[in-house]
Amino acid sequence: MRTLRAAALGFAAGVVWGAIARVFMRLLSTTPDFSWSGTLFILGVGAVAGSCIGVVHGARVAGRSGWWRLAAFPALILFAGPGMVLLPAAVGMAAVLRGGRVGRTLGAVVVAGSPLAVVLSDESLGVTPTQLAGLVLMVLSAVPLGWGIGEVVGRWHPRREGAAARAVRPAPLTAPVAHA
Repeated sequence: MRTLRAAALGFAAGVVWGAIARVFMRLLSTTPDFSWSGTLFILGVGAVAGSCIGVVHGARVAGRSGWWRLAAFPALILFAGPGMVLLPAAVGMAAVLRGGRVGRTLGAVVVAGSPLAVVLSDESLGVTPTQLAGLVLMVLSAVPLGWGIGEVVGRWHPRREGAAARAVRPAPLTAPVAHA
């Protein structure tokens, strides 16, 4: 039941992320065309990715086997095609959220630097304030992506029913009886 609830929450979070992604795509575009099919596709991909990560999170919290990580495999569709631009920022954010001191520093540079490098590398782009707002929103959208990557690749501690139950069992409340 916990895994199903986590999948449902992941679905909802994925739809919200998809809406935010649609907004930053609109802000970044120089020719902002809008189509319902494109919007529904983005929302659908976000929902699938969120559900997959929700299942992995639910399995992690429940102490299930690490094989549950494979449930996140369909979420990779998020980084196909134009979504590939989000991959460096998402991996960098995973390092920021889960790494040590060096990992967090390097991750922060990748998160902030990867989209800025693309924009600032071509002076003829003439970045508008609207596009700059879209860029900031895109970088912020890497936070849940990094969290999701961290859920999949982070340490996994499956619960061992037998050993854990014996280790936590309370001591008896009665005193031992002395025989004469």
